Amino acid sequence: MRFVIIKNYDGEEVAINVKNITAVKSLGPYVALCMSGDTPITTKFTTVEAAVDYIQRAPSMSLVPEV
Repeated sequence: MRFVIIKNYDGEEVAINVKNITAVKSLGPYVALCMSGDTPITTKFTTVEAAVDYIQRAPSMSLVPEV
C-alpha cells in the first residue's frame, strides 16, 4: 500500500491509498479523485494533469511511531 497526503477542496489533509483511485475527473473548477467503494474526494487541483502528476511524484506517507 502506498499512501500520499492531499488537501481536499476544504483544505483538510487526507491520506489516500493510490491503489484505490479508479478515476480522476474534472468537475468544473476543481478535480475529483474517485476512489473504489467510497465517495469521490474533491481536491484543490485545477487540472487532471496536475492531479495525476502529483499522485505519481508525491512522497509516500511514512508511519512513524509516537514516542
